Amino acid sequence: MNEDSFSLDFRLLRLLHAVRDEQDEPARTALNELLRSDPASRAAMARLLVDEQALIHQLRDEGIVSLLEPAPSLRPAKGTRAPRWRSWRPLTSAAAGVVIGTLSTSLVYGFVTQRIPEVRTIPLPVFDPSLEGIAPLEDGLPNDTGSWGVDSATFVTTENGISPKDGSRMLRLEPIPKEKVVKNHSSRVYQVLDLRSLPTGGIIDGDEVRVTASFTAAAVGTNSKYLIRAVALEETPEEAMDNFWSKTENDDVISVSQRFDAVPGEESWQTFSLKLPLQPGAHTLVLILGAVPPSDPAVPAAVHYLDDVQVSLLKVVPASAKSSD
Repeated sequence: MNEDSFSLDFRLLRLLHAVRDEQDEPARTALNELLRSDPASRAAMARLLVDEQALIHQLRDEGIVSLLEPAPSLRPAKGTRAPRWRSWRPLTSAAAGVVIGTLSTSLVYGFVTQRIPEVRTIPLPVFDPSLEGIAPLEDGLPNDTGSWGVDSATFVTTENGISPKDGSRMLRLEPIPKEKVVKNHSSRVYQVLDLRSLPTGGIIDGDEVRVTASFTAAAVGTNSKYLIRAVALEETPEEAMDNFWSKTENDDVISVSQRFDAVPGEESWQTFSLKLPLQPGAHTLVLILGAVPPSDPAVPAAVHYLDDVQVSLLKVVPASAKSSD
């Protein structure tokens, strides 16, 4: 990934954040125009949101872009099968860079001829990933690594007919009362990871992290929405947490935030994941997970549970390393 492609990735991520989290209509217009006019941006979107669920959520449900079908003069290359435009085809690593989907009556497409690099998955150590209550919870953002911080949550065992997904405990995300004067009423939890200890030779262009977490609701039939956000900073964890929220608006900070709709009526745990591209020099990763309150103020917020948080480094294997294997 060169400097230009990194800048394009960052621009797409900033626009997605503005559209999704801030409902910024000028940003929506700018993202529409960028994806219409620039094939490279469509390829970047396919790479950044390569898993099927993320693409469906971002492109179809949010209505970010609406592209017309390709002109009649565009034909499949000889020896290839024409794509089935009327059905969603899951994106796999072999199809990264090609976005084919049904968005109402419109289509998103982008064809890229590029060699897909080899990627190794390396688990990263999350402190107390099964939420067993190894250490007391901190109030709000933790100041350093080695703890969970929460806005409104507590460790519990089996309750409301729900058993932990992994281990003997889970974290109950309790609703924040609407009358409480806070900026954000989402029940969120936080953890800070130190990327300097990675035994990988450092972060290089193309490296990503994948954050996975499992959620469920206390009441069956709850219309649930969950949040996963990851923020990468070049500062050390101690420095990064000083005035953290203002730093998330800086151009040199990479942040991806995604909301997930749970399957209605599903009683079991549901697992969601998010990918974040890492910039070379990234030293700190901040995880933000939680339950999103109902948009309708007349609907009471529900209790939710969080368990089994996992983080993996998706490490690009340089050509020189592969040739020496």
